[in-house]
Amino acid sequence: MQLGVRPSSQTVPMGSFVSILRLGRRRVDILPAVFLLAFSYLCPPLLAAGGSSLERTVSFMADDFRIVGTLTEPNSPEPSPIVVILHGMGGNRHGPTIRGTSVPLFRTVARNWAARGVASLTISTGGRGGSEGDYVDMTLERRVNEALAAIDWIVAQPKFDKEKISILGHSQGTLVAASAARRLKAQVPVQSVILWAPQSNALEVYKRSMGIKIYEKGLQSEQNEIVSWYGVGGQLRKFKRAFFTGLRDFNAVMDIGAFGGPTLIVTGLRDRWSPSWRAAEFKASGDQCTFLEFDVGHRMGAGIGPTAVDLMARETLSWLLNLP
Repeated sequence: MQLGVRPSSQTVPMGSFVSILRLGRRRVDILPAVFLLAFSYLCPPLLAAGGSSLERTVSFMADDFRIVGTLTEPNSPEPSPIVVILHGMGGNRHGPTIRGTSVPLFRTVARNWAARGVASLTISTGGRGGSEGDYVDMTLERRVNEALAAIDWIVAQPKFDKEKISILGHSQGTLVAASAARRLKAQVPVQSVILWAPQSNALEVYKRSMGIKIYEKGLQSEQNEIVSWYGVGGQLRKFKRAFFTGLRDFNAVMDIGAFGGPTLIVTGLRDRWSPSWRAAEFKASGDQCTFLEFDVGHRMGAGIGPTAVDLMARETLSWLLNLP
């Protein structure tokens, strides 16, 4: 089987979880499949590695309502790097449950990273996961304001390294992460951006998801009218006009280009919603983009099991820790 970041002119046959790591314009082949699989089974999960973590629920205000988050941090007095994690459409701060376990994706990743000295703050958008507000009022702009409020909260805490704040977005959260990083550039410079299952262009993505008729209906609806459709996996989506009118303002490729800092693009070989070949659009954002592809689906390994998640989390963290 040929694995690789498409539409590259050359692919590398591997059959392992990771296919290609692309550093700027250079491409480095990852470990052979046999060694990589042996490594994932013989080495203990990151959660069992040296160090321990502390986890607590926090909250802060954004757009006149309270946003709830989970803060997971190293059990250490030293200031730590921190990553703000933004979930996808319809999700919450915990993320999907990992197959074969009762533990959600973001909680697992957060605990793993804290054991290696990196804190994280996962937040739920308004109306989800304990946050105030009504989810039908969600817009990408509102989500960006929530992310910016999360950064403000972090900056006010003395325990975090203010020069090592990163933003990670998953699926819809990638649009939010890219926009927030661009806006923060002149205020609180973000060290890096991580995009899991990235969406490059909001208007294109959601017109494809809902169909042109639903999109036009949303544009023509009354301000408080609720327009619904069934998205990927048969999930019911319901939003007001502001969601539809705001889609044209979000282009992650352009935002990452304007951000100009280190960016990690992580895609899944099995992901039909955000395929690797679409992520290639981020090449236009410059040489600071690094590309990783794993043999996972849109949920970043949660639908496969803990081994797939652990490998994806390890490689993401390795990139983050090796930033200058």
